[in-house]
Amino acid sequence: MSPPMRIHDSFWVLILLIVVAGCSPTAQRDVESVMALSAPLPNGARYGGHLKIGIADAPTSLDAVLCRSGIDAYFWRPIFDQLVDASPDLDPRESTSLAISWEIATDPDSITFELRDGVVFHDGTPFDAYSVKFNIERILDPNTKATPRASMTVIDSVEVIDPLTVRFNLKRSWGAGLAMLADRGGVMNSPAQILALGADYGWSPSGTGPFRIAELITGTMVRFERNENYWGTDSDGNRLPYLDAITIRVIRDQTVLASAIKTGEIDIAYLPYKDVASFRLDDRFRIQTMEGGSIALLLAFNVNKPPLDDVNLRLAIAHAIDPAIINRAIFFEKAIEADSGMWPVGAWAHDPDVERPTFDLSRAQQYMAKSRSPEGFSFTAVTNTSPVLVPTAEIIRQMLKRINVDMNIEVLSAGSSTERFFHGQEYPLYLTAWSRYPEPDWLASLAYKSDGYYNAGNVDRPDLDRLVELGSSAYDREQRKRFYTELNSKVLSEAWFVPLLYGVTYAAAPSHVGNLEGLMGWDGKMTLREIYLNE
Repeated sequence: MSPPMRIHDSFWVLILLIVVAGCSPTAQRDVESVMALSAPLPNGARYGGHLKIGIADAPTSLDAVLCRSGIDAYFWRPIFDQLVDASPDLDPRESTSLAISWEIATDPDSITFELRDGVVFHDGTPFDAYSVKFNIERILDPNTKATPRASMTVIDSVEVIDPLTVRFNLKRSWGAGLAMLADRGGVMNSPAQILALGADYGWSPSGTGPFRIAELITGTMVRFERNENYWGTDSDGNRLPYLDAITIRVIRDQTVLASAIKTGEIDIAYLPYKDVASFRLDDRFRIQTMEGGSIALLLAFNVNKPPLDDVNLRLAIAHAIDPAIINRAIFFEKAIEADSGMWPVGAWAHDPDVERPTFDLSRAQQYMAKSRSPEGFSFTAVTNTSPVLVPTAEIIRQMLKRINVDMNIEVLSAGSSTERFFHGQEYPLYLTAWSRYPEPDWLASLAYKSDGYYNAGNVDRPDLDRLVELGSSAYDREQRKRFYTELNSKVLSEAWFVPLLYGVTYAAAPSHVGNLEGLMGWDGKMTLREIYLNE
């Protein structure tokens, strides 16, 4: 759902005054002082500076648990910490978590967390066990319509032991638990701000993270300022964050985005595929790469919506599309042809032995002959305004004509297309992309489970629910992988979610951006608390 167009009215002036009142007076610095850089620290980092970032689309919300689009994480990540943080390899790490330790127990199953002392939200209220209880219960409340709810229902109750100790009483074992709490499920919001703002909280959130919102113009930009009360430090004990300010601009046009970083209007951008080669030849810039950084092209089917409730028609479509042509024409051969399911290369659940329906026009025609519509049919698919997906959809439309399928295309914003496909169930097919989620339960619980937000057809399959539960429950990774391989095989054989291309993420920045190698987190999104500027 698109955010309401009401920024800069008297309500928001009031909210900004409230936020400023709860922060250090140094947050009200003028532009000149914000731009000043300190002398280098022993590790080479500098304090100060205003980092400018370009992102290809606007967020649907800044309330992390209500976000519907993968693009949203670029905007909410600077604001929040999670109960459990994780390394790029998805290993839990206490040093950057709001919980400083955790104890997993069985019989009965529970996880007990000891919390970091002295942490405060941006509005000045304390972070404690009561706020953890509030946040988890808010996700579990069906009325919240929280995106990660289906992956969190293993939590039976949240028990406050003392102000800095909280216990999750579980319905079963939860091998996926710590990783799930490193994503939206573990984001900690200010209960006071949520209660004060209600439905408007999504555009003025209060977290414990390294940056707080200073200005927001809907659909255009968000400016963040340093949280002077941030608890985090680097490995040498220096206070974080280094930066004074960050501005994230929405730049939808790929040519404009590439030009903006070359001319110095912005400092960091995820490169359009068409510009990767030229940036590699320009020694002013460094590029960080993550293979399997996303699913770059995905066929998401609503398997209960006619005419694609016929598995033969879904398989015919999947076999009629040649991703190699799309990779050459649209992705400049920078993507990776998908060799399996929804866990791309680089994710531990990736299993190339489970094959997706590959391009085979003869097989596509055979499935058409077995279908309810052997002579052909027409339908309307949806995609979003991505400059990659729109031309890709047109290529796919032409490919499907070879099996006498007429695909109309409706183009919506990323937020609207996601909402109307998964929640509104208005279309039988969504041509989309998908963020990298190396913890497989995030996808499995939310897409394949009967009550998952991304289960577009409300598919109620006890066999799939059981595999999702087994994969989430086990603590042994190899055992978990076997469950996800079986789940993957079922989903691909029925052409439910069919990835065509895995993405490679390319982040570019000039040499004055420090610690670029630490930019990408486990999901390929930006982690900015230890980024700094040299000039």
